[in-house]
Amino acid sequence: MSGSRSESAADLATFAWIDETSRGDHWLLAPDDHCLFLGEYLPGRGWGAGDFNNLILDFKRSPARIRASSRSAAVREFKERAIETVAGALRRGFGRAAVETALTFVPMPASKRPGDDDYCDRLLRALNCAFEGWDADIRPLLRHNGAMHPDHERRGERLRRADLMRLMELDGTQLMQPLRPVVALFDDVLTSGKHLSVAKARIRARFPDQALIAVFVARVSRVRHRC
Repeated sequence: MSGSRSESAADLATFAWIDETSRGDHWLLAPDDHCLFLGEYLPGRGWGAGDFNNLILDFKRSPARIRASSRSAAVREFKERAIETVAGALRRGFGRAAVETALTFVPMPASKRPGDDDYCDRLLRALNCAFEGWDADIRPLLRHNGAMHPDHERRGERLRRADLMRLMELDGTQLMQPLRPVVALFDDVLTSGKHLSVAKARIRARFPDQALIAVFVARVSRVRHRC
């Protein structure tokens, strides 16, 4: 499990842009999608695949899995450390002036809804922790109108984009104040780009000219390692 390993991963890393060498790994990204990521996640490789795998696995631990663990207190602490590590990377990665004047940060909606026993607000918590004391605009602008199983826990086919479009919607209560010039959509792992595609479509349907970027803790790497 992680601890100091996750902290060292984020301490040494800086955010980078998805470019033409990596865009093909994420087949639903549009040419005009501007995406930042901190590190690479190797799916199916587990805890032994390096610091970023450890960080992501800790960060994404569900409340149900934590409760089910025989070491739930220790596992919960690993998750808290991961949230703090991600928050530290965000604070280092964005200048205070941009955070306070140019950016509205929007966490991607969780697969479970608030009030569900397995609801996890790690993205919102990481943003609030990252920019504590700054005049940041952080809003859960997007929500799901029903619960769903997250893609990484599905044994069969992943949720189709059309189905996700029916689930994801704007929360009008979060629009009492104007958005800042750039919306920064925040998520933990970039896989196909499906969730970004749907989130962008929902926001642009209401605000056609809104500038958008996406910020990910990690991107899935499709590199195949040879023996």
